[in-house]
Order: sequence, then C-alpha cells, then structure tokens
Amino acid sequence: RPRLLLEHATALMWVGRLEGVESLVGEAERIVDAAAEGTDEGSPSSVENIHRPYLLGYAAATRAWHANLLGNPQSGIEFARRALELLPDDPRPRTFAAFSLAAAYSFAGDFEAASAAFAEATELGLAAGHDYLALEAMGYNAELQIARGRLHEADGILRRALGFAAERGEGSLPATGEVQVAMGELLYEWDELDSAEDRLKEGVRLAERTGQLGSLVDGYVSLSRLKQARGDTEGALGAAREAERLARSSGVGQFTVEAAAWKSRLHLARGELAAATSEWERLNLGDDDPTFVREIAQISRARLLVARGEHGEALEMLTRMRETAEAAGKKGSAFEILALESLALRAQGKNERAVSALSRTLALAEPEGYVRTFADSGPLMAALLSEVLEAQQRGRLGPDVPAYYLRRLSAALEREDSSATTPAGVELREP
Repeated sequence: RPRLLLEHATALMWVGRLEGVESLVGEAERIVDAAAEGTDEGSPSSVENIHRPYLLGYAAATRAWHANLLGNPQSGIEFARRALELLPDDPRPRTFAAFSLAAAYSFAGDFEAASAAFAEATELGLAAGHDYLALEAMGYNAELQIARGRLHEADGILRRALGFAAERGEGSLPATGEVQVAMGELLYEWDELDSAEDRLKEGVRLAERTGQLGSLVDGYVSLSRLKQARGDTEGALGAAREAERLARSSGVGQFTVEAAAWKSRLHLARGELAAATSEWERLNLGDDDPTFVREIAQISRARLLVARGEHGEALEMLTRMRETAEAAGKKGSAFEILALESLALRAQGKNERAVSALSRTLALAEPEGYVRTFADSGPLMAALLSEVLEAQQRGRLGPDVPAYYLRRLSAALEREDSSATTPAGVELREP
C-alpha cells in the first residue's frame, strides 16, 4: 500500500496536479514508520519494514519533485540527496531521484550540476529500461542547454532521444512529448517554421495522451509564437488562451507565469497595451519564486515599460537582468534581454550605443544560429539591423557580424512583416 500511495502521488505530479500529493506521501511515510515500530498497523517483519529504506527513499524523491513544482528547488535538492542515500544501488529506483535532483539543480540555477545530473539520470533510465524517465531527462537536459545558449548541443541530445524512441518502437512514443516540443522550440529559434510546427503539433498530441501539462503549456505557447510569426494573430491568441487555461488548471506557478507573460507580449504585438498590462498584473509573484520564474516576469515587465515609453526605467531593469543572466551562464536569456536593451536605447535616441550593443550581441549569437529571438522583435528591430549593416559596411563596428547572418535575420524580418495581418485600427507597437 505505501508504494501504491507514492505511485499515485507521482502520477498526479506528472500531469501537473499538486492537490493531494502531500497527504498521499505523508500517509505512505506514516505506514512505513508504523511498521518499523511494530504498531497495530504493521510489524517488524512486515513487507513495509523489510523495504523501509526503499520506500522512504521513494517518498523523499517524490517530495523532491513536489518541492520543484512548488518553486522550492533548495528543498528539492535536499530531498533528492536523501533519496539517493536511502535507495539501493539499482538503476530503476534511483532514476527518479536522480531526475528530481537534476531538475532541482536546474531550477536553482546551478546549470553545471544540472547538466551532469540529467546525463546521469538518462544513463540510469536507459540501464533500467525506464524509457519514460530517460526520455524526460533528455528533454529537460536539451531545454537546459537551450537556456544556456548551446543550441547545437541541445540538438544533439534531442536527436539521440528521438533515435532511441524510434528504436524502442510504438511503446515509447507517448514519452516523447517533451522531446518533440523541445525540438519544435529549437527549430522555431532557427526559423525552420514548417518543421517546427510539425514537431510542436506532434508533441502536443503526445502530451495530451499522457496528460503532461508542462509540455502542453510549452507546446501551446510555442505554437502561438509560430502563428504570430506567420501573421495569424487570431490563431496565436487562441493558442495562447489554451496555454493559459492549461496552466491555471495545473496550479503550478511556473506554468501560469510562462503563459501569462507570453499572452502579455502577444497583446503588445496587437497594440493592446491595457490588456498587456492586465495580464502582467495577474502574475502575483513573490520573493520566494525561483529566479527563472521571476526572470520571465521581469522581461515581460521591461517590454511593457518600453511600450509605454518609460525607457530609462526599462534600461535600468534590463541592465540588472542582463548582468544576472550573464553571471548565471544563461546566454539564451541574455540575448533576449540585450535585443530589448538595444531597442530601448534606440528609442531614447542613443543610436550609436544601440547599434554597438546589437552588433556585439549578434556576434555572440551567430555561431548558434539564433534567429527568432531577434526577428520576433518586429519592425523596430529591422530598422536597427539595417543600421548595424550600414555601420559595419563603413568599418565603424567590431567584431564583424557575418554578412550571411545579417541577411538571414533581415529575410526573417521581411517575411514576418509581409505576412502580418494586423486587425483594422491596431498599431503594432511591441518592442
């Protein structure tokens, strides 16, 4: 019975349902402790007592994942470490604990430790025949590398995961929802929109089969971004609303912030400043929220400030965020922040600083092939990109940004501008 209680709690969390998890884990621990004490609910010779270290380790791993979802990665690290101390030297029971530890490290911002732990969880899962967790670990690891700006490394991880799933056959397909969504997000950043759409739709379909709310929220947000890039503003808003509905039903702070921040940006792109502000104000963040969740909200706030013309305050906020992201090794976030920072500088009339800032950013982003981070910034970015190209041609900038890369970015911006279908009377203002 304790194991069934723990499996029930774990299943609830995999589909983003947190209500009842604490009581299930607590009841399982109580039964195990009662068996050890020889009370009327158990005896020293009971099955619960014989497997006490395993059951308590499983409970600790479950608590670790619960803490992660609640936005408390430090507790997640402590519970996961305890789980690994208690669990036997067998890959199957240790896989979940190793995965929970990796996720906790990632949420805490210790990316080196997280990368190593995800790799370990992957190998444990493969050795144990635990296809689902092995694929989840590879998907999470790839998303971590994307956050670190290591897009090609993420691509290698995802291709390995998809190759493994193909070898395992139909039985592994439901577990690839996370992987398919992550591959779709990567292809979208590389501006491979058709391939990205195929991956995202498949990822959403598979996530719906398994009830993975996290993958569903990510998938619908990314599909919304893709529709927006193609000029389908109504389709983009519909997908954003579905992401918001799923996020709210989960009760997981990370999901609700992600969905609301994107919806706020989408309203900005439609020229709906009041609606964008309303979405941001509903985030309800606290000081205890993980750094990466607060970062999502802060970038959203900075976009609002730029749209309102409050460039000085926006730049102060962006500078702090950029320094924090760079110190943490989050190049993906740093590039997004720098792109917005350059637009704010240009809006202040500081064109030389804006051109210089964007040029340095592009030189760093080019090796990994970033496109949509810049193309999604809209017409103002197109104008600033033209100024970068002109300044570079006159020899006033360094380091040089490869000409082919500037042409690729310009093409993406021109395509988006030509496909835009803005509703009548709406002015595109989103920075």
